[in-house]
This record gives sequence, structure tokens and C-alpha cells, in this order.
Amino acid sequence: VLLGAVLEGTSLLSLISPSAFMIIAGGTTGATLACFSIEEILKLPKSTMMAFQKSKVSVEEIIDVFVELATAARREGLLVLENTPIKVDNPILKRGIRLLVKDMLATEAAITEEEAKTQAGIYQAAGGFSPTMGIIGTVMGLIAVLSHLADTDKLGHSIAMAFIATLYGIAFANLVFLPMAKKMTFVAKRQTKFSEIIIEGILSIQSGDNPRIIHEKLLSFVDGPSAERLRAKQAAGKSGGK
Repeated sequence: VLLGAVLEGTSLLSLISPSAFMIIAGGTTGATLACFSIEEILKLPKSTMMAFQKSKVSVEEIIDVFVELATAARREGLLVLENTPIKVDNPILKRGIRLLVKDMLATEAAITEEEAKTQAGIYQAAGGFSPTMGIIGTVMGLIAVLSHLADTDKLGHSIAMAFIATLYGIAFANLVFLPMAKKMTFVAKRQTKFSEIIIEGILSIQSGDNPRIIHEKLLSFVDGPSAERLRAKQAAGKSGGK
């Protein structure tokens, strides 16, 4: 965006306006704070950092763990799972295997998803307020311009500075707040998928399903190309084992 402005002949220094920034930043922050509790706001930095962290576990690893656990359970019974080390670092998976309680895990997964959506909603709200604050800043700037029409030497500069507030508002909304909201929503959906796979795997182990059946059940949560890749990998592993 800045490169495009330079190519159009705009000086980057002309885009700096402390007063416009104060209106957008202060107004958007105040309006957003009014929509959420202080507890949710304080969670935002940690949630933002988590949104950009690489997931510690993949769907493939979760499926492999359940296939191994199902094999152990069919050989030695469900009690053996209490002492079986879990290779994947996922608290819901570890707690679920230890307790084998579906309802508790489903409730926890739903609460986690709702909290993630709330955190994304903070950025969503900020993205909605920011352009409006930009318009407010522009109107305030134009009022100041109209009150000093006699000073024609500064008229062009004053009008330009007034519209910078709109630029800031739209830029913050579409380059920062709304993309962050989408990112965090995507992460929440990914976490929900992991939870659904874990719950389905636990139920299948409780039912005593064959490990191969469990593998196919869990692959139903994966998109087509990835599922075919995992099937091919499993087939290659069996061939290598033979």
C-alpha cells in the first residue's frame, strides 16, 4: 500500500498526522472496550500470539496416536491406556484418554471454541469502529478547514490532513483488525477440528472398534487429498512392516 502511494507521487511524510492517529486509535480502542469485559480484553495479547504460533500437533499425528491406542486397547483392554505414554502434546487428548469421558471433553471443546471466537470478535469490532472513527476525524478536520477559509495558503494542506483520518481508519480496519479477526477465527476452527477428531477417536476406542476402522473414521475429518495421502502412507507403512 505504501509503495503504491509512493508510485503515485505521494510523500510518506505527508501521511503522518498525530491528531488523526489519536482520533482513530483512541476512538476505536474506547468503543471496542465498551463492547467487551476487561477480562476478555486482557486475554487478547496471549490469544494474538497463539494465532501466529505453529500448531504443536497435526491431524496426522492425532490419527496415528489413536490407531496405536486402539491397537493397545484391543490387546490388553482399556485400562492399559492409563499408563500408555501419549506422544502428542495436546491437553484435551491426554485428559480424554485418561478419563475416557466424552461429554466433559465436548463441553470443554465448546467453551474453548467460544472463547476463541470472542477474542476474534474483539478485532472484528475494532475493524467495524475504525472506519467510522476515520470519518469522524475527517469531519472534524473539515470543520476546522471551513472555519479558516480566508487562509488560502494553508487550505490545500488542511484538507489533505483532514482526509488522512479516513485513510487511517480504513487502513487499520482492512490491514490490521479484520485480517487478525479472520486469522483467529481460522485458528479456532482448526482447534475445533482437533477436538472433534479426539472425541471421535475416544468414542471409537470405547466401542472397541478395529484400529483400521478408527483410522478411516478419523480420516473423514480430513480433506480429500490429505486423506488419500494419509491412506497411502499407512499402506506404505504396512508394506514396510511386512
